[in-house]
Amino acid sequence: MTRGKGWGPYLLVLAGAAIGFGAIAMGLPAWAGSLVVAGSLLLGAVLRLVVPGGDENLLAVRRRRTDVVTYGVLGCMLAGVAASVAVQWMTGR
Repeated sequence: MTRGKGWGPYLLVLAGAAIGFGAIAMGLPAWAGSLVVAGSLLLGAVLRLVVPGGDENLLAVRRRRTDVVTYGVLGCMLAGVAASVAVQWMTGR
């Protein structure tokens, strides 16, 4: 484990995901909470890209490029699905 380094980005992403799932649990539409979780994943991709530090970053799973692409693709896919559900929900289909 690290000695206090790298906890900030990890906790930001974790808090964003928890807020998104909590919003769904409290009755918000699933697409709204999913957009928050998607934003959290995209924030994780950006933080993994810009925060210096090698193995001390708790967002690090593999190489930096692999992590950024993985977080980014998952975040974009989740945002796309949530947005398509939101459009259907708003139009009443």
